[in-house]
Amino acid sequence: MYFILTAKSLLWVTLSVLSTITMFMAIYSPKWLVGSVDYKCNSPNKLVLQDTNNNTDPQFTATCRPSEGVYYRCTRINGNQHCGSFAVEGLSTDSSMFPTAWKIAVVLMSAGVFVSFLMSVMAVSSFCKQAIRKKSMFGVAGSGQGLAGLLYLIGVICFAAGWGSERIVRLCGAQSEPFVSADCTTGSGLYTAAFGVFLTFATAMLSGPADRATSSDKVALQLEQGENVVFLL
Repeated sequence: MYFILTAKSLLWVTLSVLSTITMFMAIYSPKWLVGSVDYKCNSPNKLVLQDTNNNTDPQFTATCRPSEGVYYRCTRINGNQHCGSFAVEGLSTDSSMFPTAWKIAVVLMSAGVFVSFLMSVMAVSSFCKQAIRKKSMFGVAGSGQGLAGLLYLIGVICFAAGWGSERIVRLCGAQSEPFVSADCTTGSGLYTAAFGVFLTFATAMLSGPADRATSSDKVALQLEQGENVVFLL
């Protein structure tokens, strides 16, 4: 068994792990779409003081906006900004609360994260084992990462296809329809997901150069010289 580390393989492994974490964070973000109407909410970092007329001291309030994610949302409850899952019964939640297109998106992206996680483990293992059943670890992992990227992309498209649902009409206005968010703006969660999709495809494409770098003539020469640990940075 040899330990082979090159600049390209190290970059590939790093991006493999980073792309998985990025999409995991995106799924759990409640800010894929942000509403256009502000409301006063209690600051989460300060105590709320009230005067004798039961009015909240304005210096302890903040301005918040409701938002929707593919699985989580932020809204005002009892004067506080509350973020949590709206899928109270999981995938069996009523479609008026959890649009069918979003259920499909969650399933696809969760499957993508699972595949991406397995490929990340395989990528880390490639430092010590470059082949599995006579097939390149880089090629197998790269193909898996390409599949994960495709699942992510279809999931994001399904999320946008659900913008005509009752849930989004309440948030963004009656003009909302599939792929048209009307009065809402895209939030950080959607940008994170888009970046995760790009990063996953880029990682899949990098698997080929990483494979060639670990099987280059320079690596082969060091192995012939009896080296068990090879660093080419």
